Amino acid sequence: MFIEPRDAHAPAVRVATPGGAGTDTSWAALRDTAAAVSDRARRLRRDAPVVVVVDGTAESIATVLGLVDAGVDVLLLEERSSHLADPRSPVHRLASPAVIGPPSMPDASTPHGPVRLSYEAVRQPGRLPAGAVGGSAGATTPSRPGEILQLTSGSTGQPRIARQTLDNVLAGARAYCELFRITGADVVLVAVPVAHSYGLAGTLAALLSQALLVTLPRFSIRSLVAGLDEGATVLLGTPLLYKLLVPVLAARRRPTRVRTALSAGGPLDADTAARIGDLLGSPIRQIYGITEAGLVACVPQALTDWPAGSVGPAAPGVTLRIEGEAATDAADPTATTGVGGPARTGRLLVRTPALFRGYWGTPERGLTDDGFYDTGDVVRLDADGHLFVLGRKDSFVNVGGRKVNPRRVEQVLTGHPHVREAFVYGAERPDGEQEIHAAVVLDPASTAEEVLAHCRAASLMPYEVPHHVHTIDRLPRSGMGKVDRQRLLALVARPSPGPAAPVHP
Repeated sequence: MFIEPRDAHAPAVRVATPGGAGTDTSWAALRDTAAAVSDRARRLRRDAPVVVVVDGTAESIATVLGLVDAGVDVLLLEERSSHLADPRSPVHRLASPAVIGPPSMPDASTPHGPVRLSYEAVRQPGRLPAGAVGGSAGATTPSRPGEILQLTSGSTGQPRIARQTLDNVLAGARAYCELFRITGADVVLVAVPVAHSYGLAGTLAALLSQALLVTLPRFSIRSLVAGLDEGATVLLGTPLLYKLLVPVLAARRRPTRVRTALSAGGPLDADTAARIGDLLGSPIRQIYGITEAGLVACVPQALTDWPAGSVGPAAPGVTLRIEGEAATDAADPTATTGVGGPARTGRLLVRTPALFRGYWGTPERGLTDDGFYDTGDVVRLDADGHLFVLGRKDSFVNVGGRKVNPRRVEQVLTGHPHVREAFVYGAERPDGEQEIHAAVVLDPASTAEEVLAHCRAASLMPYEVPHHVHTIDRLPRSGMGKVDRQRLLALVARPSPGPAAPVHP
């Protein structure tokens, strides 16, 4: 393993449970499990990546480390991921020789599919089925470590599978250690899926710094609170997680040991950021990262004051470029922007130390000719170098030639006292024009018509008011708390007793 712990018998990973009695795994056990996986995995077929369902336990983390050490490329999936069952998912196009997962996963082949193996089966002698084996016993040392493959968010369509080298992933984790001053004295609570690039970076940062890593294989607010009660000093969360945590901590009124609270996966509204920061005793530091490019910007530990809503300055080694400027100065709209320049707004391209190797199954690099990755996000960079993410260019709705930012409409909607959640998106009409749709979760006392009246009375222009409002019980979300657009569209397409309320500006 790439880590030599100071004390092999000290706990490396602790699994937090709602009851508060976490399960510890020592460094020695973590290392031995990874080594056993590495030894057996050298016989696995190499014609396609192996899929690993990462449930956040020490066993799952050791399995990933062992496979990569054996030179096996691995695609990481969250537990309960819908991609395994969805034949349209890019995961099915991998033709993977094996899917490795929790103990509940049977050791068996599926018709016309990969062999399914438990974590234990991978490291036990004689447990690898013939269909998964492609090498002989005692296989030679691999020529390179395995690659880490991860699904992109699929913000504007089907997800893709991005390829990353182990060196890049470790470099990102080391950046977390340096930027947030993570040391062996810390307790790092990763309250997000380890399979996600953000969760993986936090997990590896904890291991590299030899801090105690606390994970939540079965997420619940009770297990999260139990993790905090374990003495967490560094917390990795999402906007949704912090929103759910506010009323719980407000009722407890018990101090925490958190010194650094990080948020990624989407915008965190100012009210939630202020309230949870006060309850935790630590301000929320935003992180802006991308599966294809790693860490792009963040609010580091050294920064004590930053503008509200900012995701911080560019991370070390990152170059930002603003294109297609939406106009705050007359400078070259394709120029690389840094601290001290005029404020800029436009589409963001980045070059980072951890740029991906491309997408699985396609020769395209996914980069511009000069090595930049187009994030698709519209951002503002102020004169002091603070970055603000305004939304995705592809998500802007074109209403009669006028661009509408869905995030702005969402902010107005959630300003209504009876709107719990809202997601705004554009949909094309049969004539090719776009309309604004809003999916909202309402209190029982409210109606779609009341919400629309609120929008008309607020600061929205007439063309920004949603044409259709769909009332639903809850927004479908991924493990990172992001709205699952594909599931949402399928949900609102179903006939419902309460039809959407249309309005035409």
